[in-house]
Formats: sequence, C-alpha cells, structure tokens
Amino acid sequence: MIQVVRKGLFLILVIIAFVLGTQNPAIVKVDYIIASSEVPLASLISLCVVFGLVLGLLLSIGKITQLKRQIRQQQRVNQSIQAQSSK
Repeated sequence: MIQVVRKGLFLILVIIAFVLGTQNPAIVKVDYIIASSEVPLASLISLCVVFGLVLGLLLSIGKITQLKRQIRQQQRVNQSIQAQSSK
C-alpha cells in the first residue's frame, strides 16, 4: 500500500514539474554574489525545489538518527527490565 502511495505522489510531482516547465519558459536574470546569468524560469524553479529537498533531507537525517538511537536505548532498557522481572 505504501509503495502505491509513493508512486502516486511521485507521479503527481512529475506532472506538477511538467506543468511548471511548460508554463514558465521565460528567461530570467539571476544575480549571484560575484556573477550573474540568464536561465529559464522553469530551470530556476526546479533547481530551487531540488536544493530545498536536499537541504530538508540533510537536516532531517540527524534528527532521524537521534530518534533511532533513543529507540534502541529504550529497547535495551525494556529488555533488561523484562529479564529482571522474569527472575
């Protein structure tokens, strides 16, 4: 069931990206700190979305790792409590 939902969400994101790409063909000027360039608006939007996703994943990996570590510690505590109570 989860795989179906994931595939559906991926399909929706691809459709949204296609629509954004076809509706935003304009060229925009992007000024960086030391340079500037002209890129299609659809490419700029796609780049920003990908950058946001990567940044969000990187920031959440630390929290996920911390929570998994807490779960393992609690499981060890529970196992030791169960072992002591069964004696």
